[in-house]
Amino acid sequence: MSSNIRAQAARDASQLLAQTWHGLIPVDPVSIARRAGLRVVDAALDDNTMGALVKLPGQDPTIMLNPNDGPNRRRFTCAHEIGHYVRRSEKAEEYTTVDLRSGLSSEGTDQEEIYANKFAACLLMPDGEVRRLSAEGMVDWEMAIRFGVSREAIQFRLRDLGLDA
Repeated sequence: MSSNIRAQAARDASQLLAQTWHGLIPVDPVSIARRAGLRVVDAALDDNTMGALVKLPGQDPTIMLNPNDGPNRRRFTCAHEIGHYVRRSEKAEEYTTVDLRSGLSSEGTDQEEIYANKFAACLLMPDGEVRRLSAEGMVDWEMAIRFGVSREAIQFRLRDLGLDA
């Protein structure tokens, strides 16, 4: 089942990129969120919470980011929360939710978190761009800088795409 979730996340991220992305690297998840109708704000969150998606009935959804986190983490968190929004939007037009992104989000056991993490990776590191840079001989740490992600994130993405050899 997790492979279906991952495939759906990749398709959904690709579709959103096609609708909202101008082709510039690094991908700007805040701009994409805003184009998709989400507010993005800094919020005083506890140290263990990286971000949140808050959606109340009749209100636009809001992504809250922890201003104490570094720029790479904030970018990934924003993309992760966009993933939750896209997934929930497919299921119902009107919903109420508060999703918190914490360290547990990366454990890979919850289907919704698997989806949001895969979605974020595909959004921030588009397949075609990763493949092109890899073919040009760019190494992982250079790609991490180019995409505005952690080295661990690009290494995982390269493995996921079968480009880590």
